[in-house]
Amino acid sequence: MIRVNDGIVIDFTDWSEFKKWLNGTFSSLRFVYSDDGESYEIIAIDDRVYRRLSINKSDASEFETIYKPKANTSLQPRTSDGRVRTATSKPDSSSVTIYSHDWTDRTTWYSESARIVDEIATDSGDHLVYTLAHGSVIDTYHGLFTGEDYLKDASGNSYRAVVKVDDAVKVEQDPHYATGGDYTINYATGAITFLSAQNPAHEVKVTYNHAVTSGFIVKPAIGKKLIIDVAEVQFSDDVVPTDTVIFQPQGYAGVFAPQLGLPPTTLLPLGDPVKYKSMSDYQNDALRAYPTYQPIGGSGWRGMPKGVAIYDWDYLREKTLYSSYGMQIHISLEHDEPFGGYYGTATFYCGTENE
Repeated sequence: MIRVNDGIVIDFTDWSEFKKWLNGTFSSLRFVYSDDGESYEIIAIDDRVYRRLSINKSDASEFETIYKPKANTSLQPRTSDGRVRTATSKPDSSSVTIYSHDWTDRTTWYSESARIVDEIATDSGDHLVYTLAHGSVIDTYHGLFTGEDYLKDASGNSYRAVVKVDDAVKVEQDPHYATGGDYTINYATGAITFLSAQNPAHEVKVTYNHAVTSGFIVKPAIGKKLIIDVAEVQFSDDVVPTDTVIFQPQGYAGVFAPQLGLPPTTLLPLGDPVKYKSMSDYQNDALRAYPTYQPIGGSGWRGMPKGVAIYDWDYLREKTLYSSYGMQIHISLEHDEPFGGYYGTATFYCGTENE
């Protein structure tokens, strides 16, 4: 046995003895060798212990056949019963937090919304109030969900409504001041109210998105994998669960069911969905809950006027979604019926890495 600066080297002279030790702990090692043309020097590394054997090539047929193909790779450290050894530490991958729609408010259901360009709004007759063909206009201006300012659709368009009069862009009243600007919008009804009467000869054109379904998708960016570490739901204490929330994993047919002969990127359900029909379903399935957060911030648009209950899923086994497999989780209300009450949403705390 030789002690070196960074560990201990144990020299073996007999292949059969080295092999007995190697077979017992092979899966826990980084296993390397060198080749001088006549012999192999084999080094197995376990923590700071190096076990070394030199063997002539004429006696190395078993090594060449069975062990050599597995060498020179970093192998996962394992316990004696085969479980992967782990160390408690924070991951070094980039992080991303994903926020679902508010299930109580259709004006937040942007994911599968429809985009309308330059619709001519209908004058109610007083030249102040103009109505759109659709209600449930997506609102990304009043703090209804985190990150709203930077949301873009698949074509790179903002979800922010744009109002023009005689093709001149007008300014929506800033909610911070609650004064000024040219107009306000009732996003639920699709009514636009100007602060001064418009010329009846001018057209009011509006580009906007309106909710169609409650569908929301959690998926990795192209070329990435998304590692879901923690998921949680938050409900205001007055929430009324009027519909079933469905979590359905999906993936490419070409990866998960090639025998079906479907186009490779056809999305298929991966197993049964998880359905939450009642509040007891959330309570039964969650790993933990927190004391109800007290109302805070007042009754204005910046506050949370209701208490909020939080249920947590802290996954002991990471949930990984691979972009190349088309893996995603589709979240929806079964009948697209909004919850009653002030607030209800889900948050996913994730890591993201290259595949």
